[in-house]
Amino acid sequence: MVELEPLGHRLRYVRLLLEGLPPTERLLLVSPQVAASPEFREHLADAEVIELGSDDHDTAIPEALVTATEHGAGHLVIPDGDKAVRPLLRTLLRGSLSLARPRRPRITLLLMRTATPGGPEAATVGMALKPALVAALRRLPAIRVLFLTDAFGVVTRRPGFPGVRPVRDPVTPVAELPGGHRSGRTRIGALGVISARKNVPVLVRAAARRDDVDVVLAGRCEPDVRAFLDTDPDAERLRTEHRLHVDDRLLDEDEFDAALRSVDVAAVLHDNDAPSGIVAEACARGVPVLGPDRGWIATVLDATGCGVGARVDDPEDVVKAITRLLADRERYVVSAQKAAGVLGVDDFVTGLLDDRA
Repeated sequence: MVELEPLGHRLRYVRLLLEGLPPTERLLLVSPQVAASPEFREHLADAEVIELGSDDHDTAIPEALVTATEHGAGHLVIPDGDKAVRPLLRTLLRGSLSLARPRRPRITLLLMRTATPGGPEAATVGMALKPALVAALRRLPAIRVLFLTDAFGVVTRRPGFPGVRPVRDPVTPVAELPGGHRSGRTRIGALGVISARKNVPVLVRAAARRDDVDVVLAGRCEPDVRAFLDTDPDAERLRTEHRLHVDDRLLDEDEFDAALRSVDVAAVLHDNDAPSGIVAEACARGVPVLGPDRGWIATVLDATGCGVGARVDDPEDVVKAITRLLADRERYVVSAQKAAGVLGVDDFVTGLLDDRA
């Protein structure tokens, strides 16, 4: 298995996959930035790894393939495969391995992002080229490509990637659900890695328009988010009124669980054309979701009934969505709990590890 980037859910995915293998079949190859990351210490501190010589995919992917082949690996899994498509295809087409092809491991590559031009995300050259590169890669022998779908299995096909099979985002069901809505105030939380795409300014602006709403930010904030929180008048007002609560650090799993249980609504205010683990984690705890009105997350909200969508660049529309959600919050809680019944990790682990599946 090879992983070159530590952020987000990536190293948790790796840990789940390693746990699905006998110890004698585990070989983990990581980049220097992964080996040095707090996420590695959180999820993989006990794992035996081989550290590759570079963080750069163009260098590290060929090295990982050579290393896996030299160790006699029968199956190489790339669970974060989007940036690996081009260097892997180039390596295999050039025949740069000095070892005989029959000894090369079978390869399973997972696409975490299958956005295509015309969706909610701005089109890029890489986005336009990826479907063709993936199609070429799939034509090579002993190569299997999958895509990460939402944890509920709502989306089963992706435009531009015909024949690429989905595996569900792995989310562990939670046995004990939190209590009911706290009277008087509503805590709306953004959790995980809190980057610009989570639209914290819009959430803060919306909360400033409702005196009964508190904002919770739990997880490591990126520099631009920190700068906004330090300088924005609305953020300062909420902080002065004890209505803005920020825990800016990497949370371990127990801390993340406690933070999500502490909120009444989970804010997932980004409309990227990709699945969201936070939506599923919220549903696992019976917490309704304030999300976008378009894109993949909106499709999941519509299919499960677990939340309400809003235009993510419009604070006034977010306020209206909060009002709609709170007017019938218990219905959304029940829908979230019902949706959580399909959650699990087996589809993800089996899908990637069993290359006969």
